[in-house]
Amino acid sequence: MLYGILLGVLSYLAINAQKATVIAQISASLPANSPVTAEQAFEIAVLIAPVVAAVAGVIGGIIIGAVYGRFFERIPGMTPVVKGILVGIVLWLLLSVLGSARDLRYGFSVYAGDIGLGLVSALLFGLVLGYLYGRFSRPKVPDPAMQGL
Repeated sequence: MLYGILLGVLSYLAINAQKATVIAQISASLPANSPVTAEQAFEIAVLIAPVVAAVAGVIGGIIIGAVYGRFFERIPGMTPVVKGILVGIVLWLLLSVLGSARDLRYGFSVYAGDIGLGLVSALLFGLVLGYLYGRFSRPKVPDPAMQGL
């Protein structure tokens, strides 16, 4: 849930920081007889983008948390926090570095901004994931019935 909130806030900040670029792209994609102006569409995007990012972040966080818990023993690292940060870095590479490559058409500054925001959010997600998993998971106790096998 924290990841979703963080993504919502970061998407709001990012879309407002790139306002001129976003409006220019909206304007270029609107049909000539559109009843909506680029500025109106931008205001709608400012309202919708954080909500979509937050919901996607919550759902994605639940899925990643479940996968992290399932494969915890196989993830490299000595502590849950290190393992969580490693998962965050992998997510960053997949979602931000590769996933945001399409943003290069808007210019390198937009792409670099997405990469930077993605790194911050992925590292925070990994840190929180590892910390909470280490704090709330029960240590694995060997089954006494399996000791003699």
